[in-house]
Amino acid sequence: MRCSLLQPGSVVARFVCTALLLLAAIRFAPLPAADAPAAATFDKDVKPLLASHCLKCHGAEKPRAGVNLTSFADEKSVLKHRKLWRKVMAQIESQEMPPAKEAQLTAEQRERVVGYLKEVVNRVDCNNPSERDPGRTPVRRLNRTEYNRTLRDLLGIDFDSGAVVGMPDDTPVNGYDNLATALTMSPALTEKYFAAADKILERLLGPADPSTILPKEDGNKAKQTLQARQTLLFVKPGKDVTPSDAARKIVERLARLAFRRPVEPAESERLLKLFDRAQERGATFENSLRPLLKAILVSPHFLYRIEQDRPGDDGKPGARVNDHELAVRLAYFLWSTLPDATLSDLADQKKLSDPAVLEAQVKRMLADPKARALTDNFGVQWLQLRKLEHARPNTEFFPTFNHNLRRAMYEETVTFFDKLREEDKSILDLLDANYTYVNQDLAKHYGIDGVQGGQMRRVELKPEHHRGGLLGQASILTLTSHTSRTSPTMRGKWVLDVVFGTPPPPPPPDAGMIKDEQQKGKTPKTFRELMAQHAQQATCAACHKKMDPLGYALDSYDAVGRWREDQGGRPLDVSGELPTGEKITGPDGLKKVVRDRQEQFIRNLSEQMLTYALGREVGQHDECTLREMADALKKNEYRFSALVLGIVKSYPFQNRRGSDARFEDDD
Repeated sequence: MRCSLLQPGSVVARFVCTALLLLAAIRFAPLPAADAPAAATFDKDVKPLLASHCLKCHGAEKPRAGVNLTSFADEKSVLKHRKLWRKVMAQIESQEMPPAKEAQLTAEQRERVVGYLKEVVNRVDCNNPSERDPGRTPVRRLNRTEYNRTLRDLLGIDFDSGAVVGMPDDTPVNGYDNLATALTMSPALTEKYFAAADKILERLLGPADPSTILPKEDGNKAKQTLQARQTLLFVKPGKDVTPSDAARKIVERLARLAFRRPVEPAESERLLKLFDRAQERGATFENSLRPLLKAILVSPHFLYRIEQDRPGDDGKPGARVNDHELAVRLAYFLWSTLPDATLSDLADQKKLSDPAVLEAQVKRMLADPKARALTDNFGVQWLQLRKLEHARPNTEFFPTFNHNLRRAMYEETVTFFDKLREEDKSILDLLDANYTYVNQDLAKHYGIDGVQGGQMRRVELKPEHHRGGLLGQASILTLTSHTSRTSPTMRGKWVLDVVFGTPPPPPPPDAGMIKDEQQKGKTPKTFRELMAQHAQQATCAACHKKMDPLGYALDSYDAVGRWREDQGGRPLDVSGELPTGEKITGPDGLKKVVRDRQEQFIRNLSEQMLTYALGREVGQHDECTLREMADALKKNEYRFSALVLGIVKSYPFQNRRGSDARFEDDD
């Protein structure tokens, strides 16, 4: 009923109209706002829960997994250690922490804590130039691989002088042997470099002592050495060239290449004094060059990658590296050796830092066979493939396993990774792909027909092959197994560490081992039951709950990566449940879990390659770089070149921390 339909002026009309207006007002008036919950804070929401639920295991005395949470007193301290708090947040969100046997958080507590931590650890203003810190720029010694490759390209001989003098291998730190923190220089190692320089000069110039007899080289090596000698001594004293002039030309050329930058006149003069002293003692021209050349080969400017310290640009935290420093960063990132003539010439012309020129050079370098170094030195270490050499499957259980098969397993994964680089494929192929690379031995191992010969070749995969991506490759499955059986725990740990970048902490000293005498009550009928019993121990449960379901999903592959339908006539149980409640069944189920976490995989791979490229751990100041890399990868269909270009174009790769900058480094 509308007011206009009633008789005007009547008492009824006035009453009804008033009532209708009141009802309309009530109906359309906004509801009173409920009191919004106050924003979570560290003091009110996080700190009390740390005290009541976390500090029992993560206190100051013997903190579990080395994580001491008592040192975090306020939000500022959390911001300094975002990497750690991301892990804390992930474990709280997935209900892995607190452990099942401890007092649990309520749903509301968990939601508020996780919400607070997400906001804090992701809080960064990428548009604020003053917050773009390139991070520490440590002085980096060449590791053994870089040293050998640099000598090869510098002198033209493929001669491992380090091995001849017993130079030790570099010990990896956080998975990589090119991080500055791993590349220390002890007095003993210094002596090895001096001895190695002597061996190199013996090879090039002959022994200083004529009575010394060198091992005879085969025809190809002898020809290589002769050519290298001629290249080194490209000018000799003669009618129009004095010994000093010849020495000067040799030292200026070699020092320029060895130091990977233009050489100052004063540096050349210091080196030439060594030549002059030898000449004064009556040494021959070549023997007079020997101390000069040795000084170059043991110089810090050769053994270390040294960059010029400079203040920040226009008051910013970072200062751009010059073109020669950029060339060195680029060459050792992609090739593990010194810049070639093209890079050096562009650096001389100050053109390399031009974005278009730089991108063109990256693509040129990725297409060059020398970029196989990125696979051999980054890919192999990231994927932990060096462990395959130490895998010892028992031939009593696996009689077909031999050296040739081990080598084929290794080459499959290396070739797979390197083809992503060479053909600029999507890095998501690492998670799943409909192709792989095998030779005759590996094809037979996999049950793939029609492959002959020892060369690795691409094959298209069918569903019955049960392969595709890293998780179906025998190298990974073998290096994560024991000598006589699979190891769901080792395989699950590999997935957490390599794929997701969330490695579990080392097992505590009291974790114990899986032994028959540990069984209580009913004897387990299967290995899985035995594992389940072990995983119920209080010190083991939290980590096994994360690792084992991932590993059980891969149990259809035996300890050398062959597909199997059962184990000893018993059906396999390849199912599991993650702490998040997700259920997994078999390799396909695991691949789905991995694909669902694609962004986490991409971030981890980006972090790993950025770590390798920068020679230091990734920190909170690299957050903007990682976000920009993720965006660029998505826009470029996740191509391998987009990953590399994202690093090369990044702020920390093209800048170094200014000498006047003051930053506290985080974890």
